[in-house]
Amino acid sequence: MIDSQASAPTGNPVLTPQFNSPAEARDESAILPQAPRTIDQIGLSPTFLMELALKVIHYADTPSAEHVARVMALPSKIVESLLDSMKSDRLCEIVGGGSTYDLTTNYRFRLTDKGESRAEQALDRCRYAGAAPVTIAQYQRVVGKQSKEPWLPTAAAIEDALSRLIIDDGVADLIAKALRSGRCAMVFGPSGNGKTHVLAEYIHNLEGEIVVPHSIYAYGQIIRILDRTVHVQKEPEPTAMETADPGMRRATAKEELYDRRWVRIQRPGLIVGGELTSESLELGYDPVTKFYQAPKHLKAQGGVLLVDDFGRQKVGPAELLNRWIMALERGTDNLLLRTGESIEVPFDIRLLFSTNLNPSDLADGAFLRRIPYKIQMPALAPEQFKAVVRQVCGNGSVAVDERDLDAVINLLGERCSNPLSGSLARDLVSIVADNARLDDKEAVLTEGAVALAYLQFTGSAPDGYEMPAPGARAQAPRPNPAQPEPAASVSEPKPQATTDPAAAESPFSQERPRDASLAELASRLTSSEASR
Repeated sequence: MIDSQASAPTGNPVLTPQFNSPAEARDESAILPQAPRTIDQIGLSPTFLMELALKVIHYADTPSAEHVARVMALPSKIVESLLDSMKSDRLCEIVGGGSTYDLTTNYRFRLTDKGESRAEQALDRCRYAGAAPVTIAQYQRVVGKQSKEPWLPTAAAIEDALSRLIIDDGVADLIAKALRSGRCAMVFGPSGNGKTHVLAEYIHNLEGEIVVPHSIYAYGQIIRILDRTVHVQKEPEPTAMETADPGMRRATAKEELYDRRWVRIQRPGLIVGGELTSESLELGYDPVTKFYQAPKHLKAQGGVLLVDDFGRQKVGPAELLNRWIMALERGTDNLLLRTGESIEVPFDIRLLFSTNLNPSDLADGAFLRRIPYKIQMPALAPEQFKAVVRQVCGNGSVAVDERDLDAVINLLGERCSNPLSGSLARDLVSIVADNARLDDKEAVLTEGAVALAYLQFTGSAPDGYEMPAPGARAQAPRPNPAQPEPAASVSEPKPQATTDPAAAESPFSQERPRDASLAELASRLTSSEASR
């Protein structure tokens, strides 16, 4: 039988931690809870811990006591007490080793037939076999303590995120003030102008660290919190020496002094997009493993959650705001277990929204007033667009001349319907580079090259250029009424009719387009038609 008050086998020395400095000890204890000294302090029943140890040994075959303690994230003295009780109950047996079976020996354990039977029964109820969970009361206490120590991003961190993008100074100042406030904010405007980029750069480099548990235990159910794809664990602490009996020193990990069921992580920043559904706002139960996965907002606890492309999720904007904004005001959220019980968890999250829709189209004023900061990011001005094009061309090794750049701005600004944006510059320049590579030519940004790229990118030609229809000839660019057509040079040769029969049959050979790139496109289409 397991003694819930047991702390360690009688032969073990009492260990006293030694730190490099008193400040080091204070820093550690300020963020990580102290390690439990007894089974009662763990908060879980002895039977639950015994079955968890059985499952760990079952999966590991013949683990050492050190392995069991590491997987269960419990102090070695408590694990040794568990193994001793399990051995007395003939649930496990020792194979190999020395005179004792604490963590200093190489003893290994395996389950007896009786132990295997108990392990299979435990696995039928729940296949979780990891770190011992913390209780819901422990989670509320630790996270509640963290939330009472509010954090604000530094001006330097926000400036670093904004400096990576070319945007209007006034807009950048409004975004910086919203992020610095630490409150909910929404950034809206035309697509492709850098809304998501700015906010993603910000949340991927959040400062500070928090602690999260591996999992939570509530009403006999386990909820996994730690997600290695989301949470970035801080480096393990260096080892420290602990003083035992005179003349005997034993090195253990410093984290053995703290509750290893909790993990130190970088402050989390999550991004959710159009994949968000009503179901993803709730606990996710896996009928195979028979335990729960925490929803996204619970994994973002203590950090920032960005809802990208807000308004295009599978869950309605009003429902999403009703769920999260209300929880943010209360400071708590209620999660429902499949058994019918409801658990209350802290809600300490900064919510950010990015959308290309008008806020008034997303929800009514009652909801929108709960998002205190709303910043509009308009389309780029011509000079800003030029700066983006120069930057993208430099990154993509595409040559650009200032005179050609002015012509490109005129083409896109006056003869195309798309607003100027950073993503438009990136996409068009990349297509220009692709075309040059396919034609085995130097990549140069000209008006003709951009017109062809725009036709390829949007499927419609700029005003003045027409996409060749099947069986029809390519149309020459129509003159721009605002700009008179220059007089033809007397030395310019007139187009000559071709005598090539194959070319004469092609509708594209009737007239040579003035734009060289469009002529090349028409020529390739002609060749394709002839080959058929």
